[in-house]
Amino acid sequence: MRGGVAPPPWRRWLLPAVVAAATVVALVLYFTPLLGVREVRVEGNGALSEQEVLAAAGVELGKPMLQVDEEQIAERLRAVPKVAEAGVELAWPSAVRLRVTERVPVAYLVTGTGFQLVDAGGVTFDQVPQAPAGLPRLEARHAGPGDPAITAAMTVLTALPPAVRAEVTAVIAHNPRDLRLHLRGDREVEWGGVRETPRKAAILPPLLTRPGRVYDVTSPVLPTVAQ
Repeated sequence: MRGGVAPPPWRRWLLPAVVAAATVVALVLYFTPLLGVREVRVEGNGALSEQEVLAAAGVELGKPMLQVDEEQIAERLRAVPKVAEAGVELAWPSAVRLRVTERVPVAYLVTGTGFQLVDAGGVTFDQVPQAPAGLPRLEARHAGPGDPAITAAMTVLTALPPAVRAEVTAVIAHNPRDLRLHLRGDREVEWGGVRETPRKAAILPPLLTRPGRVYDVTSPVLPTVAQ
């Protein structure tokens, strides 16, 4: 070899040996339970029990960690009606962490078989035998997913200041442009559509301090109070 010394023979097989060893290690980790799932942790559940979350996730104990599909598990969790969002994280060397965000009811619908809970996005996600205390009744012509009237009603309800929202006993949402709120004390708020909802929500509290039965904020520029 011109101008130098030939490399020692062991260098010729060092790289292939390292690659082969790494391949063997990867195959062992992927196909054997050497680094398998030993623990599944559940976080964020409340209405759902830990067992319900575990059953929905379907994580197999002993399964090699490298074979765990986080997105597939998260999709199974999101399919649970009470779950709004879910995340899955591998906690090496042998644990899987499940994080769920549950839907929070803000109103309920009356059905022929009970009472359906509705979250802030207008999604119905659970049925209970009794009307939930502290939640307003939602009245709509079409109580199906994506109903624009229900979506509008939830936009209004969640925009209200907490003190005013606590006074709401029912939301009448037959039309997304003609929403009405029933309040305690036999009072009613004519809301109209969702346009200028933040402004309407801001002027309603002082308006309610005036004596009356019907409070009209359909035009926030000129709100009125009538008996």
